[in-house]
Amino acid sequence: MEVICDINQLDTSYLNKPVVTLGTFDGVHLGHQSIIRKLVEKAKEKGKKSVLVTYQPHPQLVVDPKTAPFVLTTLEEKLYFLKRLGLDLTIVIKFNKEFSEMKAEDFVEKILIDKLNAGELVIGYDHAFGEKREGRLELLEKKAQEFGFDLEVISPVKNDDLPIKSTRIREAFKSKDFESGISMLGHGYPILGERVKGRGLGEKLGFPTINLKVSERKLIPQNGVFSAEVRIEKKLYGGMVYSGENPTFEEKHRSLEVNIFNYRQKEEKKKVFLFLFDWIRPDLKFSSLEELKKRLKKDEKEVKRALQQKNSKGGLFANRETKKTRAY
Repeated sequence: MEVICDINQLDTSYLNKPVVTLGTFDGVHLGHQSIIRKLVEKAKEKGKKSVLVTYQPHPQLVVDPKTAPFVLTTLEEKLYFLKRLGLDLTIVIKFNKEFSEMKAEDFVEKILIDKLNAGELVIGYDHAFGEKREGRLELLEKKAQEFGFDLEVISPVKNDDLPIKSTRIREAFKSKDFESGISMLGHGYPILGERVKGRGLGEKLGFPTINLKVSERKLIPQNGVFSAEVRIEKKLYGGMVYSGENPTFEEKHRSLEVNIFNYRQKEEKKKVFLFLFDWIRPDLKFSSLEELKKRLKKDEKEVKRALQQKNSKGGLFANRETKKTRAY
């Protein structure tokens, strides 16, 4: 998948009536996946390029920063999933004040037609765009006739009889319903972190951890212990992730750290990619280090059991690497 972060650098001769979709795609959840898979399918049928247009940062951060949500996926996390859906091209438009004030009709003409030369547009049932999100399906139907591009509207994917939306997933995580959030995502919850120096307490307990720093706009689910897959470059490991304030040590700041199973590499890669799958237990305060160590041993068994059960079902969307890349 090619990625272009400046639409003005796009070589228009590269595109000949591509099949296009638009959106923020925060989380790349099951609803998003349905749209993108249809996009890729239509493009292959027509022998055209599949093109996805997304925005950075999250539009709400520009339009109304006070109500802007913490994101389910940073740009790099989002691109990881988009690449695995078979897209030919993703265009990342810088969402700034000027862009937010573009009229919906101007967006269609200047972006869809002049820049992308779109032959077909595939969108979700509730898609809105342009200044104040005034561009809706009615306008697109009118413009499709005017400019001669095809338009396909994708129905919602539902969970508990309600459409899956990024907002619902955020609400699930905020209300500590991790299982529900994961079921709507359709893949492990991604957290791309940068390795930072910790206190070395895990090493002393026999569970060495890598401490991670993540984007300040990233939504981190509830505190506790999680099962996870850990991607370091192209290799996957099983891991036990802790997110919390370390009440046993009476720390005041939240930490995110991962104990990686069978990780013996000496080189310290800066970036570590986590995929959280199961919430194992809440954050707890222990009366002694020995009590904490016993609990960590129990956690490790539960995490490994959860990962084995996941893999026995054929793995999930986030991890379609070959078995040779797995280290657990």
